[in-house]
Amino acid sequence: EKSLMDMGVDYFDLYLIHWPAVRKCSADWEALNAETWRGFEKLYKDGKVRAIGVSNFLPEHLESLKSNSDIRPMVNQIEFHPGYTQPETVEYSKEAGMLVQAFSPLGCGAVLGDETLKAVAAKYNKTVAQICLRFVLQSGLNVLTKSVTPSRILENTQIFDFELSSEDMATSAAMP
Repeated sequence: EKSLMDMGVDYFDLYLIHWPAVRKCSADWEALNAETWRGFEKLYKDGKVRAIGVSNFLPEHLESLKSNSDIRPMVNQIEFHPGYTQPETVEYSKEAGMLVQAFSPLGCGAVLGDETLKAVAAKYNKTVAQICLRFVLQSGLNVLTKSVTPSRILENTQIFDFELSSEDMATSAAMP
């Protein structure tokens, strides 16, 4: 309620659990996740949020949550970029009907200097950042971008006028 009031809104579009409780940190990790999720379900049922989801949940966390909930997560937000694609998590999430949302599509900037991606970018006359964003979209995920620089914000929108070849998709996915 305080967050809604502070933001001056009646509801949030999306509310996420940022990180699951995990086995190595807590013996009762499943109960902790289930208790948190029940709170999310209540927020959803009360109309305080339009969609509820998780972030950084792996299949084992999602499977546990599935057996301890009434409403399934609508979104699983995971790190996803060339060289780090988490195929098992993506597949599980999609099969469960979740939108998979890719955060850190530029690998926290680490992939921007990659020579392989630079070559792919030159081939399409695009930036490495644009190649990364296009890679995420063509992988069937929703992409989260962020920038405060107007030129980069514009650049981020210029990814719909080309398509990566299947070879370039495979090369990007297989990066170390």
